[in-house]
Parts: sequence; C-alpha cells; structure tokens
Amino acid sequence: MAQLIEIENIWSGPQFCCPVCGKEVYSVNGEGTSKPCDHLLFSWIDVVGEYENSSIETKKTLKLLSDEDGYEPSPCEDEFLNAMPENAVLFAFTEHGFACGPVSTTVIHGIQFPLREST
Repeated sequence: MAQLIEIENIWSGPQFCCPVCGKEVYSVNGEGTSKPCDHLLFSWIDVVGEYENSSIETKKTLKLLSDEDGYEPSPCEDEFLNAMPENAVLFAFTEHGFACGPVSTTVIHGIQFPLREST
C-alpha cells in the first residue's frame, strides 16, 4: 500500500521537485513539466479530477480500477492506495487563498522511491 502525506502549503506556491532526483515535477506556475523524471507516477489536481503525467504503471492501474462510466478513483481512495506499489509515496499539497471568498486546491504527486537492496 502506498503512503499518503498531506501538507498544508501556504508559503511556497505549487512548485514541486522530485525528492529522489531533484528534477522539477510541477512548475511555479502550477503546470506539470513536459518531461517528468522516471520516479513520477502521476500528478493529480482535485479541481479537475484528472491525472497528469501518468506513468505506464499508473495508467494500467487506473484502467483496472475505472468503472463502466469511466470514473477513475482519486489518489486518496483506499482502493487506489492499495493498488499502488508499496514503495510509492503520495505527496498531497493543499493551498489556500481568496478569490471572491476562501478557496483551496489540492495537488497530489505520486513518487516511486527506489527499493533498497537488503544486505
């Protein structure tokens, strides 16, 4: 089962770099990079409910979990977390602001960490 880490992000904006290799995954402007690193499983934006830059493994998982109407589970659902590799960590960043009232957006990045060889 993948791990989900939730972070309230009130200072730095949407930029996210891969914690494994340091390559930018999500830009300061809130856009997915065109050539993500091999560690990225997906980026998911709650406002639109769509997966961006999904790896082949994630696309296969979503195809398996989707219902007949094309509904794909969110990364927060247990069914999805259980289907992800156990060395995956999902980073959920929630930003808050004001636009004619309080608003918030959550972006979740799935990162697959390399498995450590046992000695």
